[in-house]
Amino acid sequence: MVPSGREVILGLHRDPTFGPMLMAGLGGIFVEVLEDVVFSPVPVTEAEAGRMLRRLKGWPLLEGVRGGAPADVEALIGLMVKLSRFASDQAALIEEVDLNPVLVHDRGEGLSIADALIVTSGDK
Repeated sequence: MVPSGREVILGLHRDPTFGPMLMAGLGGIFVEVLEDVVFSPVPVTEAEAGRMLRRLKGWPLLEGVRGGAPADVEALIGLMVKLSRFASDQAALIEEVDLNPVLVHDRGEGLSIADALIVTSGDK
């Protein structure tokens, strides 16, 4: 029901040592097969979110390879920053968040979150 796009996973995980961590990687089946994910403590800035994405092995898929259009990385970075601020602001309440897949459309066309799960501290 949403336009196609590059599948990305975004999530939040509470690390016992570092606290809330933002996770980003290729989504859908790619996260299970390639396990191409990166983590950073929250909150993250736009520059930090961009560096996280460029560390992914799948980064070229977002840039546009073999004549493909580049993805709307700016929209993805914006979502990463907002999600990390949410985690930072609600650190005592949020145990984990899983957004998978996030469909990142072509540059300038935004993104769609196809599935989301939020687990609060009281849910465990």
